[in-house]
Amino acid sequence: MTKDEKKVGALINKGTKILGDAFIENNVAEARHLMMLYMDKDLASIYAMLNEELDDVTAMRYMKAIKKRATHYPLQYITGFTYFMEYEFICRENVLIPRFDTENLVLKAMELSPDRNIRVLDMCTGSGCIGISYQLMREEEGYDDEVYLSDISDDAIKLAQDNAKALGSRVRIIQSDLFDEFTKEDGTPRLGFDMILSNPPYIRTKDIYNLLKDVRDYEPRLALDGASDGLAFYRIIISKATEFLNPGGFIVLEIGYDQYMDVAEMLRENGFKHIKKQKDMSGLDRVVSARF
Repeated sequence: MTKDEKKVGALINKGTKILGDAFIENNVAEARHLMMLYMDKDLASIYAMLNEELDDVTAMRYMKAIKKRATHYPLQYITGFTYFMEYEFICRENVLIPRFDTENLVLKAMELSPDRNIRVLDMCTGSGCIGISYQLMREEEGYDDEVYLSDISDDAIKLAQDNAKALGSRVRIIQSDLFDEFTKEDGTPRLGFDMILSNPPYIRTKDIYNLLKDVRDYEPRLALDGASDGLAFYRIIISKATEFLNPGGFIVLEIGYDQYMDVAEMLRENGFKHIKKQKDMSGLDRVVSARF
């Protein structure tokens, strides 16, 4: 690179164009965001340094990240983090990236939580963003809840552990295929829960191929694929939840935009009451809650 090409402003402009040509929707913001990351500066500082020349290593690292993002490799995997409920969560390959819409699930869980210490299970936890955020928020309110996180994935368990440690969360993390590790040899529950939370895989198999390239090609299919009708995990979780929930306990689930009626019917068939849905910022059904 020439000296002019290594100037902060020139690099951002080049990065913006490369991302735009690759049809990255937020190309301007992402080009700036990556510069902030590699310069370790805030945006105001970046603007004040547009005519300054970067060293060779930083300039090359920036352009390498831009070119990687241009393949639609997720930004959060490049930066290594994202924000969820205002907490910073580590992000890594092979684990689903926390979504803004999933914050609705945590907010609903907080709304339903009683004024006492309770035991909670966050199933299919992935990065741990749901259970960890919930535990920390409840702790801030003065409660000492017993919060369990579970997932079948080795990568998810390790990432959830790292996020819990980084954020100082006292959650308990157990690797389990749904309820398996919470079940005794005789088939009875090892523990009863006052609330079960889950954002399970719910994309129909045939719809996986219609997802954004960022998701389809790079995020784990294990965390996305809900089988042919997208409802496979709800059937298991809802039917087994009746054995693990304490009387009066709640279940709170993230759902696909067109799955409320099917999931609500499953809940009714399994004896749940007070079934309610909550929409996301786009006006789509996103969370369903019910009481046992």
